Amino acid sequence: METDLDRLHRGMEDAPDSAAARLAFYDRLADAELCLLLAREPQDDTIEPALFDLEEGRVALAFDREERLAAFAEAPAPYAALPGRVVARMLAGEGLGLGLNLGVAPSAFLMPAAAVAWLAGALDHAPEPVVAAPATYRSPAD
Repeated sequence: METDLDRLHRGMEDAPDSAAARLAFYDRLADAELCLLLAREPQDDTIEPALFDLEEGRVALAFDREERLAAFAEAPAPYAALPGRVVARMLAGEGLGLGLNLGVAPSAFLMPAAAVAWLAGALDHAPEPVVAAPATYRSPAD
């Protein structure tokens, strides 16, 4: 079953020069619930991602569906379901990359640590809150 991330990843791959396609993929990645593969079962409120040493550096693995994580692990595996923005911030703070759907989906994608840090930084920018007040008051007119 194709997911939004699969579709947007294909769009990004089909149009490598399209900033709009890249931003659409990263926007969906940030909002998606990801299943982050853990090294062990959570202890209280602490999770420890399973880390893998690749040629591109150390990465954690996440999947956009539980079924994809299970297919990758080939056995029951501990995971934490977290929004993509939380995963990006957590990994960026540790200088880690992210492997998304590796080996199990058409949206398999490897984000090096620099890309994860960029995404986390981009997600930190929020609009400035504005407080507005009426300038004048008038009686209702017909």
